[in-house]
Amino acid sequence: MTTSHEEQHGRHPSFRQYVLVATILFLITIVEFVLIWPRANIVDELGASKIPLLVGLSAIKFAIVIMFYMHLKFESWLFSGVFLAGLALAFAVGIAVLALFVALDGGPRDFAEANRVAFEHGEDESTSSEAGATESTGQAGETGTGTSSAEAVTPQAETAVTQTAPAAAGPFTLDITTEGDALTFSTGTLTAQAGAEVVLTFNNVSAVNQHNWVLVNAGEKDAVATDGTAAGPGNGWLKPDDPRVIANTALLDPGATGEVQFTAPEAGTYQFVCTFPGHNFTMFGDFQVNP
Repeated sequence: MTTSHEEQHGRHPSFRQYVLVATILFLITIVEFVLIWPRANIVDELGASKIPLLVGLSAIKFAIVIMFYMHLKFESWLFSGVFLAGLALAFAVGIAVLALFVALDGGPRDFAEANRVAFEHGEDESTSSEAGATESTGQAGETGTGTSSAEAVTPQAETAVTQTAPAAAGPFTLDITTEGDALTFSTGTLTAQAGAEVVLTFNNVSAVNQHNWVLVNAGEKDAVATDGTAAGPGNGWLKPDDPRVIANTALLDPGATGEVQFTAPEAGTYQFVCTFPGHNFTMFGDFQVNP
């Protein structure tokens, strides 16, 4: 009985091994944190090599955990084979999904884009028709009899005119921030009018992350971000003179605010994104340009 118990106990890590493994995992985690901490001034020097470094450190931690805490180092090869086979299958499925997104450019299909219909909250067809007819009557009165269009429109039409008037009157002012330290913008949709002068202010309220705001053609955000990663931090994580970039702010440090002024492109749907490495997967939105 004693011999069997000793043999069974020998197939598991000792208390000293557990402490050593925990210490190694803690130190690797500290190294990972320092690599991405802006105040350490290391992340800017690493450039694109930061991602493979972090992946390598994570792989080391994962291997240590499954060998000691999951006891695979001390068990039969059969258990290790079953676990690693499932892990390999999970990785294969994940890579296949990513490959599909890359092959399809991660954007809408041509048919869906050509046949999409914008949804306007709070207006049905009768209200929209009434507002359009009343607005036309107001415009005719203004040119023919001097009557102001604001006196003839319904409340719904008056609201619509008030919202679009700044684009025709002068610069179209937009403001956007981040959701704290989360890798998301404060809004997923921005709207402007074709040909209008746009002044966009981006406030990076994150306490730890650098961000930028980049306007690109629809479906090209990931390709622009990938080329930006290769360009490095010296170029603000953007490929110099990238023709796919319509407008962008500078790379902003935590707590900083930046501004960019540009002319809105022709009517259509565009995308805005942060091109800091890895941020483009969650930090993006639609930029709708109306006729």
